[in-house]
Amino acid sequence: ILATFDDPDWVHELLRILYRRKETYVRSLTGAKYDLLELGGGDASNTVISPKIFRKFVAPYDTKLIELAHEAGQRIAYHTCGGMMRILEDIAAMNPDAMETFTPPDMGGDARLAEAKQRIGTKVCMIGGFDQHHYFVGCSEEETRTAVKRCFAAAGVGGGYILSPSDHFFDADPKLLAAFADEARNCVYE
Repeated sequence: ILATFDDPDWVHELLRILYRRKETYVRSLTGAKYDLLELGGGDASNTVISPKIFRKFVAPYDTKLIELAHEAGQRIAYHTCGGMMRILEDIAAMNPDAMETFTPPDMGGDARLAEAKQRIGTKVCMIGGFDQHHYFVGCSEEETRTAVKRCFAAAGVGGGYILSPSDHFFDADPKLLAAFADEARNCVYE
């Protein structure tokens, strides 16, 4: 991060080298039968870098990779761990097919699903938003069901939302996973 201030030319040269390697890989995906590929990561989060750094050092390279992936017939989900509210429109402007993870504040992110849906919900599919740290362990099945309903009510209106945990999870009560899945089946677009 400091190098973006101290030696931005060096950072761009490094990013161009990485881009060329990724470009070769993405071009090789032509004809591959994937449902969805992921691009991005936690380093692109506005809780790690500023929107200005994102616009200058991340978006230019990732936008080109998304374009190449589309040319290769692939769909891209742009993954952002942590904060993304200050760069929502920037990510949507890169033209991914979907965006994830919409990490809620209680998990270290800043996602407000209803606001995100209003701002970008007609431009890109939204994936995530469910707080698995609080609703897959240590709560009642009803609390898990309520959290599922809350997510879908915030982002599911009009389609374009895939209910999903906001991050990996390593501990989960099977009963709460079952409650999540069962309640998610009731989340249907009208």
